[in-house]
Amino acid sequence: MPNKAALVPVLLLACACASAARLDVIQVGPWFDGRSWREVEVFSSREQTLRPWGAIGIIHSPRVSAETGQAELERMKLQARKAAASMGADGVIIAVDSAAAGPQLGVYQEPELFVSALAFKYVVSTSTPAAK
Repeated sequence: MPNKAALVPVLLLACACASAARLDVIQVGPWFDGRSWREVEVFSSREQTLRPWGAIGIIHSPRVSAETGQAELERMKLQARKAAASMGADGVIIAVDSAAAGPQLGVYQEPELFVSALAFKYVVSTSTPAAK
């Protein structure tokens, strides 16, 4: 029978892995063959994109502390880029948003942030009616 004390570190490691932040991914368009995450362009606003595109996925992260979660935010931005790559996206628009605090009178609530991203695919050819 295995030593119970030896199982404790294994269980702690398993719990730590299980508690890693998971992104919520919502499919809003067709997904394509995956690609390397390094090939996915990263933007911080829609205005930075120069070509027509269509959204294929929306990505949201869990909330993290605004004061102590900066490293976690950077990790979740990379996760969002990798998630976009698995959808076959050409680019991803990533923003960090603040979570609205609830109306809890007399209770201090630490400010929280989360990653919100939009994965997109460039439009290869567009057909629009000729102007009259």
